[in-house]
Amino acid sequence: MKNSLYTALVMLMLFTLSCLLYTVIFWDMMGASHIFRSHTTVLETRSAIPTPAVPTMKATGTCQHSGGCDPAKNSKSIRKAVPKPKVYEKVKGQCNTSQGNVAFVKTHKTGSTTLTTILNRFGYHKNLSFVQMADAETGHFNYHTPSFSRINELFPPIGVTKNDTGNYTGYNISAVHFRYSRAFMEALMGDGVTPVYYITILREPVSQFVSAFRYFDVAKALLPANSTSHGDIEATILEVLNLSQSVFVAHPFAWNNQLFDLGMRKPDMLNESSVRRHVELLEREIDLVLITEHFDESLVLLKKLLCWEYDDILYLKRRMQPLEDSSISSTTIDRIRKHNHADSIMYDFFNRTLWKKVSDYGPSFDEDLETFRNLLSKRLENCTAGTEVVKVARGQENVMHVLAKDASDICWSVVRMYDVIDIIRRRQGG
Repeated sequence: MKNSLYTALVMLMLFTLSCLLYTVIFWDMMGASHIFRSHTTVLETRSAIPTPAVPTMKATGTCQHSGGCDPAKNSKSIRKAVPKPKVYEKVKGQCNTSQGNVAFVKTHKTGSTTLTTILNRFGYHKNLSFVQMADAETGHFNYHTPSFSRINELFPPIGVTKNDTGNYTGYNISAVHFRYSRAFMEALMGDGVTPVYYITILREPVSQFVSAFRYFDVAKALLPANSTSHGDIEATILEVLNLSQSVFVAHPFAWNNQLFDLGMRKPDMLNESSVRRHVELLEREIDLVLITEHFDESLVLLKKLLCWEYDDILYLKRRMQPLEDSSISSTTIDRIRKHNHADSIMYDFFNRTLWKKVSDYGPSFDEDLETFRNLLSKRLENCTAGTEVVKVARGQENVMHVLAKDASDICWSVVRMYDVIDIIRRRQGG
């Protein structure tokens, strides 16, 4: 009897515990379902709320630019919130008066020095402020990474004392070598009201590669000293092209140099889709891409873009290299173009856009181009007294124009580009 009662009691306890357990599981599942539905509702509600626009902040000497800042300069604000990258666009509308805010992304071995002398001369006559590195003879950044932490290395704008870096802004012209960094330049350039025009220049990739290859002696940097190809430009180029990809990634002039100057990372150039996206980005952001092979046509477009006069775009060719026998076979030319595939994509794209701009210019383009070329010949006819070969940095040689005796003031400012640079630097404390 006792055993039966004990057994019944145990079974009753087990039944009660089972009921309690099932109840707990049931309510736990119901609660989880309710919580899941609540979170889903919250997420759906949040997704329906538009993301607030990132405000454009006026750049000062401290890092406040919404397009991106140097963490070392403003780490607290960056830790608070990381804003969306700013979307930059071309200047909209046609100017009515002469424009003096120009950021020139100066590419290498593209005829860019000739364009720099045009910008320098304009700024010199208008008493404008230039972005220039103080510790470089010609003011170039070269491949120093533009950074707010190094802003003290610039010459101050006119009217600002040295080391007053909080006021190192409001520059009018940048015409020195620097890798395209839009946020950095936006923080330095202009007054925040007057538009800043961004321009650059591209050269056919094979001729640009060969020119840079010779000028910067790429073979010396990449090939062993006992290489048998030294002295034969085509053989040397072919030997370099047979090197590993990692060598090209590490050397700025050995592979897609123009796209590198325009801000794209070398490893990303291996992906054609990434290259095309970067080219599309540049097309949205840069107001005019000049083409070396069509320099006069490009300058006529620049004149209209900036509402300049013909005298403002007069030029003599600069940094010409002495003529050498550098005939290269069509097979090697094809290899060079394929090697610089990313540069080729970019060049072909912007060469097409140049002629689209010529078409959009209107029926007066051919007449304006002829006027410019006639004036170019007439105004500079008596400016020079021949040329001379001079040694420049790292032992390279350039062909330079010699200023004619009793030349006019405009001849002086066109021919004596280094004198103009010296005056610009002295105005800004150099």
